[in-house]
Amino acid sequence: MTENELEDPLITPLVKALTRAPTLMGVPYMYFMFNGVVSSVCFLISHNLFMLLVAIPLHLFGFVMTLRDDRIFEILFVKSTKCPPRSRAFWAADSYSA
Repeated sequence: MTENELEDPLITPLVKALTRAPTLMGVPYMYFMFNGVVSSVCFLISHNLFMLLVAIPLHLFGFVMTLRDDRIFEILFVKSTKCPPRSRAFWAADSYSA
């Protein structure tokens, strides 16, 4: 094949909105549900309606965290599940209790 017979590759633009995590009020759905559960538990434990306002600082924290990386909570979750056990420093190897 000569250079004249080669076709240019088809390049389609990547739409960043299609690669982002789905959000609700600026935070990922899972974090939004976590925020609701924590706020509800605080209300149920204290029997004080003002404890539902705990949701505001939690939401702001989540919003600020997702400004830098919209998948930060997924990254932190994977990191927390893949960390070495705490006994690694003592045994110099991975050890688990049975």
